[in-house]
Amino acid sequence: DSTGDWSSDVCSSDLATPTALFWTLPLVLVHAASKFSLPSAARGLLTFAVPSVLSPSPTKPVLLRPIDPQIAAQRASTDCLDGLRGVAAFAVMIFHYSLFAYPDIRSSYGYNGNTNLLKLPGVKIFYNGGFMVFLFFVISGYVLSARAVRLMLRRDRDRILPVLSSMTFRRVVRLGLPSLVMSFISFLFQRAQLLDKPWGHYVPSLRGDIRFYFENLHDLFTFYNWNQFHIYYLPPLWTIAVEFRCSMILFLLLLGIARCRTGPRLLIEALVFIDTMLHDRWDLGCFVLGLLAAEIHVGTQESQAQLSKEEGLLHNEDATDSFQYYDGGDATNQRRRRILKKLGLWACFIAGMYLGSVPTTHTCESPGYATLCKLTWHGEKWRYIALPGSFLLIFSILYLPILQRPLVAPAARYLGRVSYALYLVHELVNMLIGEGIRNAAWALLGKTGIMYHFGYVLGLAFYVSLSLWLADMFMRAVDMPSTNLARWLEEKCVDKS
Repeated sequence: DSTGDWSSDVCSSDLATPTALFWTLPLVLVHAASKFSLPSAARGLLTFAVPSVLSPSPTKPVLLRPIDPQIAAQRASTDCLDGLRGVAAFAVMIFHYSLFAYPDIRSSYGYNGNTNLLKLPGVKIFYNGGFMVFLFFVISGYVLSARAVRLMLRRDRDRILPVLSSMTFRRVVRLGLPSLVMSFISFLFQRAQLLDKPWGHYVPSLRGDIRFYFENLHDLFTFYNWNQFHIYYLPPLWTIAVEFRCSMILFLLLLGIARCRTGPRLLIEALVFIDTMLHDRWDLGCFVLGLLAAEIHVGTQESQAQLSKEEGLLHNEDATDSFQYYDGGDATNQRRRRILKKLGLWACFIAGMYLGSVPTTHTCESPGYATLCKLTWHGEKWRYIALPGSFLLIFSILYLPILQRPLVAPAARYLGRVSYALYLVHELVNMLIGEGIRNAAWALLGKTGIMYHFGYVLGLAFYVSLSLWLADMFMRAVDMPSTNLARWLEEKCVDKS
């Protein structure tokens, strides 16, 4: 079948009966075994082990129709968010590896007399793992809502329900399958006694291990418990659980406001954000801020597209000289507004960098951040300092091309592709051999004076290289097939009539 949809042909044939399958399945297995050879399997594994950035890129398919330049420009303006997600995942990896070498990495410049320049606001943000989670969530809020918001602005409401239905259907498979596979791999390592012993009522036996594993996964995909939980087998999975639950609430919110005009819609979104703050739901607040960022940014894109069409019509109709003269006379005011707008965006970026550098420990005892703590009544005050910082940072990046350029560079785009796999893989590598890597580097270079830091950098380079390599393979083996599986399941389950 040229379309690759072989399942429908098999299911509709006369062979698709229990008796026929009973006799044909052994023949298929024997045929597959006869084709198997150890050298070919080894070559296949070696080929698969080559990172995707080093393998020759496949020939791009010929497009049946050209892409609309307007759509291409809109996609390019948000490509930077993929790069930002990849950079954030990379920063989380560095943060988790560095925790053991530098136990005070969470604190800030000025706390307890600390004068380390690497902890200055604006520098600390590049390894501030806690803040990167906020970036993940705000980016998810933007990406998941941008298409629906665009359809609302175009009043193309008949397509909103299929879009939301598709995203909701695929979400659990897209998030869940890679998480389950990675947690099960960690479970196998635990069974091999390569991880530290679990805590609590754990009973060291096969039955005890299986029971403990399912208890850890109990809250991963459920709406009945919104509290944060720590999973022994893969600690970063707590964010995946939050991502799933907040995604579902975001889809529900989009469905509820799909027919609203822009003004009431923005008012409802603002009220929902206030409600998340009143109920101490910073996680859901991130997604709502992502939705608000999409409203503003997509609205700007649609307004510019409409203005371009109108200007094209005026140009085709040969606008009068008086109109052209008036436009030229207003150039000074337009230039002044552009300058003020750019200064405001840079102010948002600087404020976002400062708020994003918030220390996750001793926040209210650190210079500068102690004042900000007085503005929030929540328990974990650093989260409500980081929350507006994540929005300001993403908002400024969306409108400042100079900030987008490094995020659309090949390295950042690659990190964006492997970001989910890297987020899942790196912590297991850290738990298994992170300590061994650090100790080996210090044994080679020494552990006193400046050699301590050189040893840390050497171990970090090996750790990053290994994690990226494994994440690349995990992306191709699990992450991408999960996306394809979710799409295939939707095709098979959706009623196309």
